[in-house]
Amino acid sequence: MCHESKINIFIESFKKQLEKGYNNCQTPAESGKMVNEFHLKRVCSLMENHGGEVILGNKNAHIDFDLKPTIILNPSKDSKLMKEEIFGPIFPIILYTNIDEAIKYISEEQEKPLCVYYFGQRNGIN
Repeated sequence: MCHESKINIFIESFKKQLEKGYNNCQTPAESGKMVNEFHLKRVCSLMENHGGEVILGNKNAHIDFDLKPTIILNPSKDSKLMKEEIFGPIFPIILYTNIDEAIKYISEEQEKPLCVYYFGQRNGIN
């Protein structure tokens, strides 16, 4: 989750880190692969009908199975992407306006995230 006022800087920083990590790989093996074809297809299928905006990555991975690090902004809460464990290089980002909205979003879900980290000020929006 990302505060709406910080999304542009967050996405630009995230893109730079992904490009730095993946573009510095000397061989395909260094960039990491899915453990087998079953899991590749499972993770790629999460890209189908997610309802969000692909900011980075291959939006057709569910068709061509060319899975790249992918950032998806505001996917639908009801999509498979948001209901199943990902365990792959797909990074959904949900925008929020205030911290109470973020807490409510997480609290309303039947399945809770494995962990949540808050990076910001106690009484601010950072």
